[in-house]
Formats: sequence, structure tokens, C-alpha cells
Amino acid sequence: MLLQWDKQVRGLGTGTLALAAFAAITMALSLAGCTKEESFDPADPARGPGGLVGNGEPLTNGSYPAGLSEAPASRDVEAPSGESLPDCGPECQSFCAQMELSNPVDRGMCASTWGVGLATKEVKDAEACRRLFVDMLGRFPTYDEVESTCGDEDWDKVVETLMTKERFIEINQRRWADTLRYDTESVSVERIFDMDRLVGKLYRGKVPYDQFAAITSAHPILTRRHDTPGDRAEALFSMFMGRPPLGNERSDLGRLYNLWENGYYDHPELGVRLPDAHIRYRCLNENGEPDPSALGECTSILYGYNELYLTPDLRAEGEPGEWTMWSGLLKADEWALLQMPGRLLAQQPTFWEKAVDDVLELYLGYDLGRQVPAVRDELVSHLLSNNGDIRALHHAVLTSQAYLQSATGNSARPYRWTWGPLKQVDAEVWIDTLSRVTGEDLGDCDWRINRPGDFLDQDRVTPYAMIANSRWELDDEGNVKGDYRQLARTLGGCPSNDVGGRFKVISILTTATQLNFVNTLCDPGQRGTGVPIGKLLPPGITADRAVTPRNAQQIVRHQVETFYGRLPTQSEMADASRHGEQCQRVVCNAEEFARPACYATLSSAEMLFY
Repeated sequence: MLLQWDKQVRGLGTGTLALAAFAAITMALSLAGCTKEESFDPADPARGPGGLVGNGEPLTNGSYPAGLSEAPASRDVEAPSGESLPDCGPECQSFCAQMELSNPVDRGMCASTWGVGLATKEVKDAEACRRLFVDMLGRFPTYDEVESTCGDEDWDKVVETLMTKERFIEINQRRWADTLRYDTESVSVERIFDMDRLVGKLYRGKVPYDQFAAITSAHPILTRRHDTPGDRAEALFSMFMGRPPLGNERSDLGRLYNLWENGYYDHPELGVRLPDAHIRYRCLNENGEPDPSALGECTSILYGYNELYLTPDLRAEGEPGEWTMWSGLLKADEWALLQMPGRLLAQQPTFWEKAVDDVLELYLGYDLGRQVPAVRDELVSHLLSNNGDIRALHHAVLTSQAYLQSATGNSARPYRWTWGPLKQVDAEVWIDTLSRVTGEDLGDCDWRINRPGDFLDQDRVTPYAMIANSRWELDDEGNVKGDYRQLARTLGGCPSNDVGGRFKVISILTTATQLNFVNTLCDPGQRGTGVPIGKLLPPGITADRAVTPRNAQQIVRHQVETFYGRLPTQSEMADASRHGEQCQRVVCNAEEFARPACYATLSSAEMLFY
């Protein structure tokens, strides 16, 4: 890791978390080497500083303190009902200390929840498992998956197992793609793949979060995406500090971005000119040495006195005083020097608090760290004690009582952390779930290449091979299958990132789009365009079998288990029996019953919220 931070600053203890010194990182990167030219691999186009780190063992063993299996009992006092909570006095503090809570979120919540007489709502395993699948794997599970994954396992082991899945890595890569707004028109596709590789290392526990931020701060994915030093500083500050910088913060950090400028390079294998970041050797005299009269333009003073300049050598182009160099020629120690902005921010307590707030917001859907600051403090300490391994933070939230609460029948109490999480799914969750359970193949969306057509238009083997090896699917004519992309972008997913990014909204347009897609899948009018009827019927019931109240219940149960990942409720079974009786009177068959049932099930709010 890249810094040393005294825990006493945050009241986290008397020891100091030993983080690797900058000099050691520089030496390690230099030994790794980065100037060796690699042959271009269309199946793995990544080139950049992300390949220089995270190539050893994980930071931790991937096992962390678990959440409680049952919600703790509240202290026997009258629960508060007003807008503000009472102070947690000595008796409350003693109560929380005696509970010996192992989960850091639970420890932070106690003085604002059980210690003052508030209760949390224990969740059913099926509801929690369904939520976990969406958050960690990006789709809803079937009931069989709920039973096999979450049925008899300890919850912490379930979370640890899912964190090792490649799909968990991919979901978080997609989230960072949204944050960094990958766009191949603005940034080289090689750099985008490199950043995606770095995110993968972060969620495999190979790279600590502060080192990840430092590399991101000097990565072309950020420096080339923005035009001016101030814009780059503002983007970095907002991303990792949680607010726009003040004027002096923007200008001070911007001085460390004065070496960067936007440019292009010709890619011999792809046959296209790619946008990329370049280095401009500023703050030097005509001999290539630091110029005392200009060095202030490359110096930050807000976080100590920090100069940032590079000296030119044979790689530099241009006349003296106007030297430039393509960032693809940077050496490992130069990359390390350029990462100064991220290192400086990572020394601030707010940096770690922002990391905590992001994960809390992701999984809970609200800002628990701001509403109950003790939770944030506990999680910052937890993250640091686990060497900055971001997985420890995810595990803590996913095994906490804040997460393991039912979202059904939420109370009107103003204390949000006593309600279960209820969120709207991303477009890809909805589409991927429907495609998986119905067998409808729409293709996919590759968040790393938002403009695949730009490469296919080159009429070359190498760019075609790159797209063919990506997440995009090609049809028989070599064109990208666009069904998934068109549907997802209408619903706010698979963003193009040129002007706008991802969005979530419930509108007439999105509702009509969703209903039209469900109608196509289920084909309630039986026009012969829907999915095979075998996907909608349980084993043993054929499409032409006459419907009775009993087998109507079997059909509904099969669809609820498949689509919702749970058993049907008594009211759902009663409705199925009643509709089966009506269907029996007019002598309809199983297909005529199952297809409208599919439409009603897949168009419900339970497929859009979780």
C-alpha cells in the first residue's frame, strides 16, 4: 500500500497501520518493468499501469468477521418515536458492550438501534438470498438456487463463496465502468481494458483500495477523459472524496495534472488512430532540468509540499522546452511518480469515509454512514485493519443486520436503518434474469467497448478478433447483435457514455418497453412468437393438458419459484385456484393458462424492485 496513516487521527487505536512506502512501490514497479513492448493480443488488449501491480497473493485470506444469524433483542426500554434519537447513556453503552457484536456495522448501529429500544426486522432466507443474488451476481435466482446456495449454509460463508465468483468481479467492473464512463471515442480501448483489469484485481483482493485510487488518479482513463488540469483534479476529487473540490483544492490538485495533455497514437494492429494521454515536460528549463521560476506550476502545497515533474530523455519528441511523450512509453517509476494526486487524497480520512459510504449506499440504498456516523467509523477501522482489501467492506455490509432485514411491511418510523433495503434493479438485472429463465438469447453488452462498430468497420482481422473475443455477440454476418443493447439503453443500462450515462427511471416509455418485451416472451395471445411453452410449465404437465384448479396451482407455483425465487403465498395460490376453476369452465389447456400467467408474473413490480 502507498501511505502510512496513524489510526490515532481517527481514534481507531494507538497503533499505526503499516502501509508500504512509496519508495518500495517505486522499486517494485521498476523491477517489474513497463517499457518492454508486448505483442497485441486481441483477446486481451489491456496495456497500462494496471498490469504492473496486483500480481502476487491476495491481501487477506478472504475470511472476515460474520454477521449475526438472528436479529439481536432490543434493550427493555420504551422505543423512541420522534425525529431525533435519545443519547446512548451508560446503561445503553453497557448493553451494547455486553452484546459483543462481531460485525462492524452492527457495532456501529447498536447505540442507535437495540441500545435505545429499537428493533430490526429479521428477514426470511429466501428474501435475503434473492437480494444477495441481485447485488452480487446481477440477476434474480430461481427457488432451486435459493435452496442450494443459501438453504443450509452460514450466511457469512454464502457471502464469501459468492465473492469468489467471476460474476461478482464482473458486476463490480461494470459499476466502475459507469463511474469512469468508458468511451472508446475519448480513451484508448487498450487503456479501458487495462483499467477494467485493475478493477478486477481490486475485487480479487490483489490491490488495496488506496493503491487502486492512486493508479486511477494517473490513469489515462481519467486524464484523457477530461480536458484541463482543473477538470482532472475535480473528477478525481469528486470520485474519491464525495464532493466537488473547493476552488483552492481544485487549483492546487490541478497543478499535479499540468504534465498531462490529450493526444492520439496510431495503432498498427487495429489500423485506427486511438485517443490517449500524453506527457508534456513542463516546469523545466531548456536543458531539461527543473526551472525554479516555473516549478510552482507543478507543485501542490495543500497536503504538504509536493513537486511533480519528469525529465526528458530519448523518448521525448519536439524542440527544447516543448518536449512531449506518448504515455505508452512511460516507465514504471514514472507511473508511480504521476500517481501523486491519488496518494495525497488517500492520506485524508474523508477518502476512506467515502469508500465506506459508497458501499453502504450500494447495498442498502440509503446513506447509513451519514445517518449513523458510528457505522462509518467502525467500517473505516475494519477496512484499514484488513489492509485496504475492499472485499472486507463488502462482506461486512452484506452480513450486517442493516442488510438482513425484511423489506415487507416497512414501518413509518423515521429511522431508516430499521427498515429493510428496497431498491430498483438495473436494466441488465431485469434483462439477464428474463433471458436466463426463458432461454431467450438477446446477446450481451460489453461495458469496455461502447462503440464496437468503429472497430468492425476497419475491415481487418485484428479488430474483428477483438470484438469477437469481447462480451459482444456477433451474428452470422459478423455484425453485433443489437437486441440487448437497444433494449437495455431504452431502460437506462448499457450506457454509451458519450453524453449521458446510466439512469434509473419509471416512466411511460420504460414501462411500455418492459411490457412489450414481456409480451413478446410470454405471448399471452398465442401468436407463435413466445418462448417454448416447456419453459413456462412444470414437469409432467403438457401444453395441451386440460386446466383444473389443482394443476393451475402447479403452473403458478412453477413460475413463481422460477421467476421470483420463492414459494408462492397463500393468496397467490388461492388466485391460481380461482382462475384455474374459471379456465376449467371454458375448457382451456395448460398453454392457454400458462402464457397469461407468465405475462402477469414477469410484468409485476417484484421483477423491478428487490
